[in-house]
Amino acid sequence: MDDCRTLPLLRELNIPCYIQIYDIVYEMISNGILKEGDTIPGENAMAAYWNVSRSTIRLAVRKLEEDGLIYKMQGKKTTVTGKMERSRRGITQIVHPCLAGCLQPVTGTTSKITFQNGGKLVSDLLGLDRESFIALVVNTSYYVGEEHVASSVAAIPVTEVEKMGISVDDQSAIEHFVLEELYKKARRSELVMSAMEWGEEEDDKPKTPILLVMDEVLSDTDRAISYHKYWMDSNWYRFSLERGR
Repeated sequence: MDDCRTLPLLRELNIPCYIQIYDIVYEMISNGILKEGDTIPGENAMAAYWNVSRSTIRLAVRKLEEDGLIYKMQGKKTTVTGKMERSRRGITQIVHPCLAGCLQPVTGTTSKITFQNGGKLVSDLLGLDRESFIALVVNTSYYVGEEHVASSVAAIPVTEVEKMGISVDDQSAIEHFVLEELYKKARRSELVMSAMEWGEEEDDKPKTPILLVMDEVLSDTDRAISYHKYWMDSNWYRFSLERGR
């Protein structure tokens, strides 16, 4: 939507203009008038249409972006994310965070599969003997168009894959198992979040000053079945979390 004339006018209310503008865009998204992938007019156009300062528009846009309703990248139009619909589950359910939390649908993945002896940490978490534990390690990169938005690594005992009747030589089946089936199979998970910066040597991860990092152990009942680590570009990811007593 590049034409401001379809936008409602501001009203004489005891409500700051930036909140009114936020509410207008929010309601248009809620009502399906603005859909995922739609763009909103530029800051100059909206400022002129509503007769407000650019700083007022910028504040409203910033709040919409903070809440994951729009996505703003330098040199590109501001776009509706569709996150409102996808965020209902948040991370309270066992879903793949790189796929479920992205502001825009992930359009492609690439994976590299290797076999190695399990490290001490992973073997302890999975309750396995390090000396005899062979892990299937799947490193995956996630893309929205050409943008590299996330990376992950999954360590799974080879025996777990064989139980599913999957050949260790079938890369396509392994990728499907790691990206989807494991999350359907799991009944419990342990999750840790932190923010960090990458060093210059980390050339295979999304480029962003701050990343959201998540570690997870998936279990079918009381038995751990896999270990995961996720690196997500904080510009592209938002998560909702339902809390209560």
